[in-house]
Amino acid sequence: MLDLGRTQEARARIEEGLSLLPRSRDKTRGVFRTYEARSLLQAREVEQALAVSNESLDLAQRIGADRCVKLVRDLGPAFRPHTSIDGVPEFLERLRSC
Repeated sequence: MLDLGRTQEARARIEEGLSLLPRSRDKTRGVFRTYEARSLLQAREVEQALAVSNESLDLAQRIGADRCVKLVRDLGPAFRPHTSIDGVPEFLERLRSC
């Protein structure tokens, strides 16, 4: 849905999926949260995307999920135009160090 530009519908399905996941599925949760961050960036909700991206990266690093870390790092270019927003430069630096 994200690839088709159906951002709101995608976010609704992501939220629904997250609410159904048990704690034992943290890796899946990290992937879903990264997709959520991508949808927020597409909707120009940069501050919220930043918060979700940081949470996803924290989770991925905590559980050692390299694929999830890569998914979050792949969001870096979408944050670069927003370096004037508090926290974005620090997040980009964090991505460079992981």
